[in-house]
Amino acid sequence: MRAAALAAAISATALSAVASAAPISGYQGEQENATHVNLGWNSAPALELAYGRAIPMERLVRRLDLEIGLTLPVFLVPELDSFRLEPAARAMLVQRGGWGLAGRLGLPVQTGDNQTFQFVSVGAHPGLAGGYFERGWFIALEVEYTAILSTYIAASERARATYAGIRDGFYAPAGGYLDASLAFGLSIGSSFEVGLRAGYRSTHALKPPPFVPFRAEVGVSYAFGAPAAAPPRAIEP
Repeated sequence: MRAAALAAAISATALSAVASAAPISGYQGEQENATHVNLGWNSAPALELAYGRAIPMERLVRRLDLEIGLTLPVFLVPELDSFRLEPAARAMLVQRGGWGLAGRLGLPVQTGDNQTFQFVSVGAHPGLAGGYFERGWFIALEVEYTAILSTYIAASERARATYAGIRDGFYAPAGGYLDASLAFGLSIGSSFEVGLRAGYRSTHALKPPPFVPFRAEVGVSYAFGAPAAAPPRAIEP
């Protein structure tokens, strides 16, 4: 039981230390490449760097955005040095006029170490964003869930002396986090987009996480390259 308690504590601390945040973007840019920078408080101070590439689609959705993001703590949480890498895909699922519903699925991989343990965890990070998406600006309510699927722990001698029965290996899922946020974005020209996000985080049991549960972020996106989804050309006689 003490080993299981350690696994749960590691997962809770690590996930809060470098919680992932999707780029603040309104899915309206036409360029095929985009870079994103998010800075703010997401259970703990964090910086996220991401690159995305838009792929035109002929069925189901108009375009699919593939992303890879790296999240780092702005300053190290005491005794914990960790980071998070997350590939993801997102798309506008439904849109009628300016109103739309977008979906995103990320697969985060997180690693860290301190004097007690080293760990690597894998998870799933689905999310939905519903709101008004107009060319040049958007406002949306976002709901995300980050689930810890499995965690590998390598314990130090200090941990073995403290937690009876602790062994190196994979440990069962230890829960996850639920986020609800309001996001706003404004385009500047054809390439830049500035976004704001504010919200609240709770555990899967709807309880506050170990750190401050509120989140507030500012993001900047820069798009470049050829059009990702050019309008169809007319058929000439």
